[in-house]
Amino acid sequence: MNHPKLVVPWSRRGPWRAAALALALLAGAAGAQAPAAEPKVLHIPRTGQFDTLDPVKGFEVYGSDILLMVYDSLLTYSYLERPYKLAPRLVVALPELSADKLTYTFELRKGVRFHDDPCFPGGKGREVTTDDVLYSLKRYADGRLNNKSWFAMEGAVAGLDAFRAETLKPGATTDYGKLEVVGFKKLDAQRFAIKLTHENPLFLFALTMSATVVVPMEAVQFYKDRFDTHPVGTGPFILKDVERKGTLRLLKNPAYFGVYPSTGAPGDAEKGLLKDAGKRLPLVDVVEMPLIEESQPAALKFLAGELDWRGLDRANFTKLVVRGPGNTFRLTDAYAGKFDIYWTQGLGIAYYGLNMKDPLIGTNKALRQALAHSVDAQGQIDVLLNGRGHVLASVVPSELPGSERETGATPRTYDPAAAKALLAQAGYPGGRALAPITVLIPANSAEARQGFDFLKSRMAAVGVPLKAEFLDTPTFVRRIDSGNFQMFDYGWQADYPDAEDFYQLLYSKNVAPGPNSGAFANAEYDKAYEASRYMPNGPERLKYFKVMNQIIKEEVPIIVNYNALRFGITQKWMTNFKRNLLTPEYAFVDVDMVRKKKGP
Repeated sequence: MNHPKLVVPWSRRGPWRAAALALALLAGAAGAQAPAAEPKVLHIPRTGQFDTLDPVKGFEVYGSDILLMVYDSLLTYSYLERPYKLAPRLVVALPELSADKLTYTFELRKGVRFHDDPCFPGGKGREVTTDDVLYSLKRYADGRLNNKSWFAMEGAVAGLDAFRAETLKPGATTDYGKLEVVGFKKLDAQRFAIKLTHENPLFLFALTMSATVVVPMEAVQFYKDRFDTHPVGTGPFILKDVERKGTLRLLKNPAYFGVYPSTGAPGDAEKGLLKDAGKRLPLVDVVEMPLIEESQPAALKFLAGELDWRGLDRANFTKLVVRGPGNTFRLTDAYAGKFDIYWTQGLGIAYYGLNMKDPLIGTNKALRQALAHSVDAQGQIDVLLNGRGHVLASVVPSELPGSERETGATPRTYDPAAAKALLAQAGYPGGRALAPITVLIPANSAEARQGFDFLKSRMAAVGVPLKAEFLDTPTFVRRIDSGNFQMFDYGWQADYPDAEDFYQLLYSKNVAPGPNSGAFANAEYDKAYEASRYMPNGPERLKYFKVMNQIIKEEVPIIVNYNALRFGITQKWMTNFKRNLLTPEYAFVDVDMVRKKKGP
């Protein structure tokens, strides 16, 4: 189907001029010459609001991606290499591990400086030191601040749990210098060691997360409550003005230390993904991120050349894409010369969370089982995702070790007859006397409403009445943190490539405001989780995974839904793009501004 070419008004260059002015001011502050050429601007839509930009207080995807552009973590994942591989970021190399496998020794890069900011004397960012790393890790462990991501380091570092316990005591000091952690050892200004409580193959993954990025104490103390919207990092971009509901503008950090990788996966060189090897990052000057929650306005802006990359929604998928043999896709002839598409199996799960403390749902297992049999995951994939997904049998995405491919887990199928029988067993034959169950949904877009309508129709067919509350992300997070819900529609994206990251969602010690939002508590599940947590992948670990899978299927604390293909469309003028599901791509991509100004 052909579409008329949308005319792009020249006023669209307005933000570019603003970006150029901001870059000139930034360069002047650094004592450099203003860039002579028009800046390279990358336009990427945000589809939801972030909750907070304080690294230790939040842990949702909208905020995490921004944090990993403004701050640096100690470690990261290789941009191009697959399978995903750990790589150094703020450190010069991956840390050395002692012979007893309990102590990691790290060395920071020299000369890395925090962004210039009024929180520093004279507004000049200073060099990052070991003290900053240990301060940031202590702040991550502070029980008054971090209720979201503590699970990733709980019980891992000698003395860190004791430190956290001290922070939770009434009247506890906020001076971390007075609270030591025996597992942290400063060797000098650039080197430090971390001693573990036991051998732990997962520990380094925690040092890639947005929650453990390195922050300066000066910014925390200077901005106080405003620190959650005034990040001061060392990352490839500098965020100057924060508008939750407007456009975020990230400016290139001209002093950034990172360079484009020189190695990749097989075939990357042939695709031109290594042509910029060794160049200083980031390659673009500005990233502009307008908040566009509805898919149709984003689609029109993309077709007009006002956006460089976006996920592909259901309606536009049918207009632009043709499915090929197997799980392959191509753009229609009308669009193949204008745009590029990509797809990759996601590292996340979509699921419905159930509140085990709710007096209706939490006390009635038969009702929860009826709800599970009423969820038509394959129907959602076919109708809402154009077939772009895989029905999950366990909480682990199919691409990760320990998924259903290895455990043999089977899904609780969509079965209206079984749902009706279980509903009667639960005390509500035909749904009689069952009050409507409220589902919280973290969006108010047309797609979110279509998804709820599909779920509501399937539930109604077996006698379960539903109603929805459509919320913005910050409000949604606060509701599930407080336990004020019956059911919610959500997802969990991998923080690191290990099944443990998903099984911890139901560990009793991770109850809300931790990731176990539904407050599921089962001693047998906890025992299997704890036994498997630090094991290498293999038959012994799979035995425990199977135990947890069976408990989830029987008790239904959550209803596992599907693992979606991550699918999107990019402009031809955006180069070096390779979808990376564990770290943001924005610092690596480039924009051909000459071609961009000509439009699609």
